[in-house]
Amino acid sequence: LLDVIISSLIKAVVSTQSTGKQRHFIFIVLGVLCVLGMLSFLLLRQPTDEDGQIPVQQTEHVLQPIKDAVKFCASWQMRMLYAPIIFTGFSLNFWSSVFITIIGNVFPNRSYLALGGICTGIGEISAGFIWGRLTNRIGRHGVIMISTVVNCILYYLAFIAFPFDAATTTAKIAEDNPIIPSNLYLTLAMGVLLGLGDGGFNVSVIGVLSTIFEEKPAPAFAVFKFVQSMVSCIAFLYCGHLLLPFQLLILAVSCLAGAIGFITLERYPLEKVHTILVETEDPSEAAGPAIE
Repeated sequence: LLDVIISSLIKAVVSTQSTGKQRHFIFIVLGVLCVLGMLSFLLLRQPTDEDGQIPVQQTEHVLQPIKDAVKFCASWQMRMLYAPIIFTGFSLNFWSSVFITIIGNVFPNRSYLALGGICTGIGEISAGFIWGRLTNRIGRHGVIMISTVVNCILYYLAFIAFPFDAATTTAKIAEDNPIIPSNLYLTLAMGVLLGLGDGGFNVSVIGVLSTIFEEKPAPAFAVFKFVQSMVSCIAFLYCGHLLLPFQLLILAVSCLAGAIGFITLERYPLEKVHTILVETEDPSEAAGPAIE
């Protein structure tokens, strides 16, 4: 996630050194890059079949993708993935909002905000390489188990190293005393762990969606991002009012539930389920296999 690192660097420049003209220049540059990024999609090649021919795409009704997404929501594979997806929503809110707020309320130097974002971005980028390679050796369930351990270690360190009011205080510096003194280097290490733990779940969930919904991945990913965004939105509503230990408890419980749901799904063959989009005569087929 290079955007996390770049945005953190810009945040440091804008908040500490830049004048009004420099800020305007930065936002103009970012706006131009955003437009160029969107236009770059026009240069993507169309997919081809085994003979190198561009397949003829059948036209469908404009509401058909929405209907497909609704059918995906009801599939048993998607129901098993709701728990890890919900956790990714809570985790998204924590690393993008709560963790940075904690750093700002614990350390008076505002440049540390950028360092926290950079370390989280390094963890997210490293997660793509590390978990991607480990998946071939220990499987996705192994990656989920290791990510769960990493997340639990992170939550414990945050519980003992940060004041309980670090995420909710309205003062410049948190007033509660942590169990152990807050340390910048430990905080930056927690940022890396946060990126690794969150990236492990995201990599595994995306890998499963790409496997079992290979025929029509767009509706499945639409459901994934919709649920994740809704949970993150809900978390944004309480993160400024709920004390840090309770937020960490929500994260820990949802992380364990997500790991259980994902590992349970991994017990069964990840067959391609494009048949979910077709009405079946046997209701038990849509309900999923029976658990022994």
